[in-house]
Amino acid sequence: MPAVLITGSSGSGKTTIAAELARRGELSIDVDSDPTLARWVDQAGQVVRDEVGFDFDWLARHQWEWDPIRLEEIMTAADRAGQTLYVCGIAGNEADFFDRFSHIILLEIDEPTLLRRLDDPSRDNDFGRTGDTRMMIRRWLPDYQARMRALGVRIVDATAPLQSVVDAILASANGQLAAPILPTEQV
Repeated sequence: MPAVLITGSSGSGKTTIAAELARRGELSIDVDSDPTLARWVDQAGQVVRDEVGFDFDWLARHQWEWDPIRLEEIMTAADRAGQTLYVCGIAGNEADFFDRFSHIILLEIDEPTLLRRLDDPSRDNDFGRTGDTRMMIRRWLPDYQARMRALGVRIVDATAPLQSVVDAILASANGQLAAPILPTEQV
């Protein structure tokens, strides 16, 4: 069965979308919720158990990565279950796995909306509020989204209402043309 990657910046809605897909009966995973899949590694590829800090120096020497063995386990289990797997997350090494996905969907977001979401007190993730992570995201966002567009991935407007975003993801993953969605800041 196919696996679909739903990627985007911190604050683009990946965790919320994973939960909504699951609520709709789809098999989805928020990769950040699996500590054996998504983890910080140093330049030698060693897993870092305790984040010492998120200043620019630390961020330059560490990367958020997916463990290829764990990702393979998750994808194999989904395949055995005969279900499409929606992998919601981002990692520094995600491009190493692009060939494993039938579809790659970018949750595209503008900077003002992103910053509002990062500041939302109900958000359960401090990345984008801690250390230099906010500035790093702001610098990185335009280039990342442009790179993904250049690769020809499918684009979904992450500022649209949650139901519309998930409908567009499901339509795109099923090879249907999704109806245009209007941004109104809901995800």
